[in-house]
Amino acid sequence: MSPKNPPFECGQSPASPVIKRLRRMLTISTEDLMEDFGEFLEFVKELNDYCWRLTKEEKRFLDSVLRLERELKDSASFVIVVENVKECHSEVTEAVDSQIEITKETMGVQEEILGICFNEERRVDDRLTMLNKEMKPMLKRKRALQGEIRDDVTKLISRRHSLVDLLDKQGELREDLKPIEENMVKAKRVKRALEEMHRIVVADAGELGSSTIP
Repeated sequence: MSPKNPPFECGQSPASPVIKRLRRMLTISTEDLMEDFGEFLEFVKELNDYCWRLTKEEKRFLDSVLRLERELKDSASFVIVVENVKECHSEVTEAVDSQIEITKETMGVQEEILGICFNEERRVDDRLTMLNKEMKPMLKRKRALQGEIRDDVTKLISRRHSLVDLLDKQGELREDLKPIEENMVKAKRVKRALEEMHRIVVADAGELGSSTIP
C-alpha cells in the first residue's frame, strides 16, 4: 500500500459498519448469497450511499460488490430456476422409471398366469381326445378356462397399453431433458462466474483495513 493510502483505522470511514456487514455476508457460499440477495442488496445500497467519502480500497471494494450485485440480479434467478427444474425433472423421471419396472413385473406375472392357463387348456384338449365319455364336463371346463384366458389377455393388453403410455412419457421426458441440460450447462457457467466474482470480492475485501474485519 502506498503512503498516499495509509491502512484503514477505526473511525476513519463512516462506511466501516456496513463494510463489516458485507464482509461477514461474503463469507457464505455463492448459492446462499443468491438466496439472501435482498439483504445483500440492502448492504450494497447502503455502502453506495457513502461512495463519495470512501478510500481508494473501499471504492475498489464497492465496485466489486456492485458488479457482483448486478450479476446476481441478472443471473441468480435463472440459476435457481434451472436447478429446480432439473430436480423436478429428475424426480418425475425416477417416478416414471419406477412405474415402468412395476408394470413390467406385473406383466411378467400375468404372462406366467396366461402360460399356465394355456398349458392347462392343452391338457384338457388331450383328455377330451382320450375320454369321449367325459366330453361334456371337459367342454364345460374348457369354456371356463377360455373365459379366464380372455380375462387374462384383456389384463395383459391393458398392461401393454400402460407400458406404451409410460414409454411415451419416458421419451417425452428425455426430450424435455435436452434443453434442461443445455440450461444447466449455461447455469453452471454463470454460477462459476458468480463464484469467481465472489472470490474476487472476498480478495478485495481482504485488502481492506483490519478495523473492518468482522
